[in-house]
Amino acid sequence: MSTKVLGTQAEPAAFSAFLRPPLQMGREFMEMKKASSFDRVLSSWDIMMIAFGAMIGWGWVVSSGDWIEKGGIIGGALGFAVGGAMVFLVGLTYAELTGMMPQCGGEHVFSHRALGPLGSFACTWAIVLGYASVACFEACALPTIITYLWPDFLQGYLYTVAGFDVYASWLAVGSTLALFIAYVNIRGVKTAAFLQTVLTVIIGGIGLLLVAASAFTGSEANFAGQFFAADGGDMLHSVMAVALVTPFFFIGFDVIPQAAEEINVPLRKIGRILILSVVLAVAFYAAVILAVGYVMPPEAIAASMGGSGLVTADAMARAFGSSSMAKVLIIGGMCGIVTSWNAFLMGGSRAMYSMAESYMIPRCFAKLHPRYKTPVNALLLIGALTFIAPLFGRKMLVWVVDAGNFGCCLAYCMVAVSFLVLRKREPEALRPYRVTHYRLVGLLACLMSAFMVGMYIVPGSVAALAWQEWIMVAGWIVLGVVFGVACKLRYGEKFGTLVEIIPEEDAAALSVSKEELSLTVEQAVDRAIRETMDAAAARQSAPPLDFSYFLPVNIVFGCGKTDEIGRYAAAYGRKALLVTGHSSPRKAVLHRRVAESLAREGIESVLFDRVTPNPLTTTAEEGALLARAEGCDMVVAVGGGSIMDCAKAIAFLAINDGDINAYIFGESTGDKALPLILFPTTCGTGSEGNGFAVLTNPETGDKKSLRTAAIIAKVSVIDPECMMTMPAKVLASVGFDALCHSIEAYTSKRAQPLTDALSLYAIDLLAENLPGLYRQVKTAEDAGTAYEGAKDRQAWERIAMASTIGGMVINTAGVTLGHGMEHPASGKRNLVHGEGLAALEPVVVAASIKGARGKFGRISRLLGGFSADDCAEALTRFLEKLDMRCSLGDLGVQQKDIAWMAGNCMKVSAGNIANNPVQFSQDEVEELYRLAM
Repeated sequence: MSTKVLGTQAEPAAFSAFLRPPLQMGREFMEMKKASSFDRVLSSWDIMMIAFGAMIGWGWVVSSGDWIEKGGIIGGALGFAVGGAMVFLVGLTYAELTGMMPQCGGEHVFSHRALGPLGSFACTWAIVLGYASVACFEACALPTIITYLWPDFLQGYLYTVAGFDVYASWLAVGSTLALFIAYVNIRGVKTAAFLQTVLTVIIGGIGLLLVAASAFTGSEANFAGQFFAADGGDMLHSVMAVALVTPFFFIGFDVIPQAAEEINVPLRKIGRILILSVVLAVAFYAAVILAVGYVMPPEAIAASMGGSGLVTADAMARAFGSSSMAKVLIIGGMCGIVTSWNAFLMGGSRAMYSMAESYMIPRCFAKLHPRYKTPVNALLLIGALTFIAPLFGRKMLVWVVDAGNFGCCLAYCMVAVSFLVLRKREPEALRPYRVTHYRLVGLLACLMSAFMVGMYIVPGSVAALAWQEWIMVAGWIVLGVVFGVACKLRYGEKFGTLVEIIPEEDAAALSVSKEELSLTVEQAVDRAIRETMDAAAARQSAPPLDFSYFLPVNIVFGCGKTDEIGRYAAAYGRKALLVTGHSSPRKAVLHRRVAESLAREGIESVLFDRVTPNPLTTTAEEGALLARAEGCDMVVAVGGGSIMDCAKAIAFLAINDGDINAYIFGESTGDKALPLILFPTTCGTGSEGNGFAVLTNPETGDKKSLRTAAIIAKVSVIDPECMMTMPAKVLASVGFDALCHSIEAYTSKRAQPLTDALSLYAIDLLAENLPGLYRQVKTAEDAGTAYEGAKDRQAWERIAMASTIGGMVINTAGVTLGHGMEHPASGKRNLVHGEGLAALEPVVVAASIKGARGKFGRISRLLGGFSADDCAEALTRFLEKLDMRCSLGDLGVQQKDIAWMAGNCMKVSAGNIANNPVQFSQDEVEELYRLAM
């Protein structure tokens, strides 16, 4: 860059010094957070097939006879149920952690957050061994099973390894398929998922054929003598003999979190699918064992074990009366080999990618294919290992896979520990899939996974590693130490850095490319100047912002303002209608203080204390008659939203003649009202900040708002101190109402820059302060003591401020479908407004996300979520902190009410429906009500 641009030789250096810190911070931030580089293309079906296909493999074809010999038919099936229960508990921890941290690498991310870099290195390195070893083993398993179909397949003897003869034909098939599977995975995760789906459907179909055929051709008599193992028939021994070997067959569900960044499914659903895949695998294995035993008598099973050893295939032939069907079943086994191979190649490459992202292994393994967005170098490495694996013979690879199973179980144990650590350390973190009784589940998962690890370590156990396998484990550990030390020396402090993924909605905020980060300071300055000039030119050509913001309300905010109400009211008259509700002794004291403040300024007050929750139009008419009769020249409201809304309607009707319902529905208009002084005693409705008055017609059940600038308060006096007597339940209800106001205003179609800024500020205030303050008040109530609010003064101030802001923003941007659907519900069943919103708002948000993903994503993160997809869940978790999670059914709404509520919603809330980011028909509104029941 020429120095003439800046005028002097010294100026570039000065400007560079100014610019360098932001550039450096940008580099550091980019290393800690980034947008995902993967494509989100996997559907629910895809991930179900990936996990289920990985677990069912081909063990059901070659090992059913062993299971029946060890445990018997019933014992074998129960053994898989017991072993599946152990894996199920571990799977629950994975399900919760995957939703909490939906990032490529699974175990790597979980253990890093809980156990730190070294714990993460050990956990991920162990699971990589498991994935790579199984993939290598499958390269030998496929040509081996082909020999069962075609005995003459083995041609061209080459050499013998550990007693296993290696043939050229055997080697060619294994290595060729290794290239194919690696190619499929490099071509993209969706391509690999398609292959997985096709093969898994074939496996499942063949398995179901066996089960169905055995049901017709089998006999209960075949169970005789083999309910449990033949050696005495001891039930417990039989079941446990099978249960101890089953965990190996369930390895595969953990591939789902490895590919979390590539899954286009709501986070909560990911956890459910993971658990469902384990349940289906347990059911599949147990059904195959029962089918084999039902169709084959003991002598037939013994003969099969003494022959080919493929008892399941022989059972298939017997069930259909055709030896050809045995080959069909063996083909299913071949498909199972490929599904396991495919899934573990997918999982292993993602685990390596995540380690490379954290500078734990060479960074080259973090490279993604420029077109297919797959970790190409990691796939090439594991693919190369599977290509050469057949050279070492099947016996050698049995040792490798046993060592790998030990690595998987060790990783499971560390994930279970991470689960408990994070529940203790981060109890408030958003968990879209949340495990109930987490202490029991976590403890059992730790114990059972530790038991599985122990079975590999303890000499003499059924799974104890042979000395050759220990050598392989030791070699892997040494290789990991070498990688770790080398990367620590090379990358320094970057070693072990966890790069967090930000949601898609925020990707633009981190759109700086690697090329831009590598620029010199002077190059960056030059580019910044050019981009600034381009941006200025773009602004000149872009259409200007076009909006209107009008809200003439005088907000007087601060603790201790109660006694100054009279001073603010004095400018508007000499006689006030003091509007309140039925008062408790505590509130009566507050009302007296307000009346005394008015009296000090020479203002006479007339009490109207008949306002109820969900104020009625008839009550407003009654109050207006009293105001006229008494000659009141102003209205002062002391209370919550219902009281302020009714006071507004009273002030309006005191000046305007006619039916208030005509004004509410726009049949009549009026632009005058008595001056209003509003004094809120709850922090929720925000009525003090807008020109709305929500009223219910007792004859029709219509709940709708009177809207006119005439009922905007002349003065709204907000004293957080007077709110500190609210019961915890009321605080939670009105606070959630305030939150909904800002959420709906922010996402409404009438939103504008000023309302957006205010809404986000209010949402943040409530998210940070309401749950803690609620717990403080509730704790005092539970202890039977008076709540002392002075120490929480700042929290009360912030919540009161957020409430007022919520009222202000809906005056301009309006509310949306949440309020639109709640009004008919509370009009019909007289619900507490905040509780009605608690039942409806998460349902409406979940259905509306696609209309404003960026905004819902931002709301989600303010509430502790990750992306727009879990905004509804984040809202639900917020409600749980307030003890407000409920359904419409819990509140007394009945199924028979739905049709009326939907029709009434379309009638009285048409504006709210039109303002919603997604439009819904009456039938769709009915369905939303059903979901909220």
